Amino acid sequence: MRIENAQKKTHKSVWDVTSGIRRPGRYPFIAIGIAGYFLGSGLALADTVTASTDSGEKKTVNIGEVSNNYVSSNEKHKIIKTKIAKSSQSILTVNKDQLDYMAPNTGAFQLASRLPGVQVMGSNPSSGVGSNSLNINGFGVGTGPTVNGHFNAIQVNFDGIPLSNPLSGDGGFYSVEMPIAQILNGVSVNYGPGNPDDRWQSSIGGTVNFLPVQPSKTAGVTVGTSFGSYGSQTQYGVAKSGNFDNGWSAVAAFGHTSGQVPGLEYAYPTQANVFFGKVQKIDKSGDRYSVGLYISRSQYLAVPSVPITALGGYTVNGYGVPGEPLSEQTSGFYSTKTPVQSYFQYTDNIWLLYSKQHWIISKNASIDNKIWFKHSHRIHVGHGLYYGDTSPTLDEYYPPIFYTIGDRIKYSRTISNNHIKVGGYLYYMNYKNPFILYNAPVLHESVGNFYYDANNDTSQMSEFGYLQDTIELLNSKLKITPGIAYAAYQTSDANLLPPTGSPLLHGVMNGTYDSGVFTSFGGFEPSLGVNYEVIKNIFLYGYGARTNANPENESYGNEYTFYIDPTKIHLVNNTDFELGVKYYNKKVFASINYYHDQVDNIVKGLYANGTALFPTGYELGNALYQGVNMQVSWNPIYWLNLYASANIQHPYYTHLETGSGNNYAGNILSGVPLRSFLFGLAYKNAIGAGVFSANLDDRYVGAAGMSNPITGDVTLRTNPYNLVNLTLSYKTTIFDHYLSSLRYIGFRLGIYNMLNRRYNESEGIGSGINTPGLPSNAVFGTQGAPRTVYGTLSFKF
Repeated sequence: MRIENAQKKTHKSVWDVTSGIRRPGRYPFIAIGIAGYFLGSGLALADTVTASTDSGEKKTVNIGEVSNNYVSSNEKHKIIKTKIAKSSQSILTVNKDQLDYMAPNTGAFQLASRLPGVQVMGSNPSSGVGSNSLNINGFGVGTGPTVNGHFNAIQVNFDGIPLSNPLSGDGGFYSVEMPIAQILNGVSVNYGPGNPDDRWQSSIGGTVNFLPVQPSKTAGVTVGTSFGSYGSQTQYGVAKSGNFDNGWSAVAAFGHTSGQVPGLEYAYPTQANVFFGKVQKIDKSGDRYSVGLYISRSQYLAVPSVPITALGGYTVNGYGVPGEPLSEQTSGFYSTKTPVQSYFQYTDNIWLLYSKQHWIISKNASIDNKIWFKHSHRIHVGHGLYYGDTSPTLDEYYPPIFYTIGDRIKYSRTISNNHIKVGGYLYYMNYKNPFILYNAPVLHESVGNFYYDANNDTSQMSEFGYLQDTIELLNSKLKITPGIAYAAYQTSDANLLPPTGSPLLHGVMNGTYDSGVFTSFGGFEPSLGVNYEVIKNIFLYGYGARTNANPENESYGNEYTFYIDPTKIHLVNNTDFELGVKYYNKKVFASINYYHDQVDNIVKGLYANGTALFPTGYELGNALYQGVNMQVSWNPIYWLNLYASANIQHPYYTHLETGSGNNYAGNILSGVPLRSFLFGLAYKNAIGAGVFSANLDDRYVGAAGMSNPITGDVTLRTNPYNLVNLTLSYKTTIFDHYLSSLRYIGFRLGIYNMLNRRYNESEGIGSGINTPGLPSNAVFGTQGAPRTVYGTLSFKF
């Protein structure tokens, strides 16, 4: 958003040099009173406005610039939307402007949730610091309630580098590894596996790429601080060197956030710190080289779910202890167990080092390469005094370690109307998974004096190779993209403890029941995509692919008290079809698509009623994920943007059989909202010596199924809810003559859940999973945030 100092006659008309639309220098503040809802995520509004200041000099100030590889925010925006419209894949993006509509302590997952079909659920969904999961069209990843089908089915990338842990049995990626979205330029989501050139090991259900701030040709510094409800505070800063020393440039960003989970009766503190740095070199020949480093550390207490209605034995004083019932209905909606009674404390650490290279071989050929090393370490300490001596698993110590190293290379060449890409990757990962249970308050045990131990070491080598061609016909109006890939996985799961039945010490149980498993899977993955510009700005597209994924951690019996015969472990398959229409011009972007994913060979764990911490049984099944995603963004007037998105889906099991012989084919997948909508309007215009903007949106999340963790049957539904949010902001150059290096100051006020709705972010049946024996309709909820208010002050130099 460009502001130029002009004469004091603010009534004088000026020109928007980007859109060519003539407009007055003043407009009344009328957009806040407009009611209405329309589809999509907001496009950037007016890019250039003129306002008066007291200074007689003209100064050019760029407000809200987002730079990526030397491309301005406006240019980048147009390039991305055009590329999306002409793609045969279902791809949508969220740019950094959307952060102005969200709480300042938002994490990367929350930013992605602005897109249709994307849901975030967990213990602290209003913040980036918590056990949150991400669902895309029913496919899940993360540590929240991803209790649907294949829960390691989303590839999570940072700047195009993989972060996912497909060997994990508890979610595949910890959302707290990306806790602060303020260091991001945006998020892109590829729905479904995508073309081979965009595909990774865990892309069977989709790929999310978090794009951090990038080096740019101009130097600048942005810093911001915010404070708000429940002790929340967030600070961030981004510094760009600009071009120096013949083609070098760099960027460094940091972020800190802390506070408490909003609304709860007891304090559940959270905090996180992140750093990102990147150095880039661009030669005169066009070759590019870059090195990036990302570091993150987070700490938080996971919020326990509580009964929605009163249940026998659950009181505010502890399970089985006399007292008032503990439930949302009887003890106050935001009541929970106190951290003194029961807590799960998490400390998550990650560092990622990577490098990218781009070599221009000739006018029509190039090579791209990326190499990376990631190391993450989680310490999970649990204490369960709330249940007294009714549970033998009162305390736990769980410090898993995950590291990966890999290299991905691609050769691209244009021959006539063909754009050919040949590439592949090698990707090695190791996951050490120790787990100790002890009982300090009753048996006076400790981490060094335990009664239950499980310790697995799982490694995998993932290989992927592909050939892809994009053929342009009819003056590039028709694009056909055939592809063929081969994916292979060699997985070794080793039990580091003595064989089952041999106690480690007197009275100590070996909780790892498998003696070691090795599997080797591989398969071809054909795909075909088509995009056709029927008439100007209207694009029809279709996509089909057959892709594979290695069986999940649960398939190997890793650290669980059940064991599946290796002959029942099969390669997971997804047959994906996408069909849609896209429309794009300067004022409107719209997309609607139907998706159809048939996923076979899913493995899920089942739990015994009562005190079983790990699965004691399993389900084998196939599932059909199907639905419609819609998005539209419309700028009817340069200062107004109307937008919304919608997802309607019906994912269900086409086959689901338990180890005990029950069959639940036809059940919907649990934890997947069947309807979701986002409606909003945004206003942006020059007022005085700055730009005022406002956003009002309403998000509706429909009912989802709840799976009984003992039987696997889905019989109950969660309660739907909707949330209304309002943000007001003003960026001004009025203070720039006091400090010559200051480009603008920004003020922002955000009110979230403005109507103060009481809602549960997630709900589930409480039977089993370390919970005392309960009826099959005992529903527990994790409360969402009440009304919260945040103020933010930012400076651009």
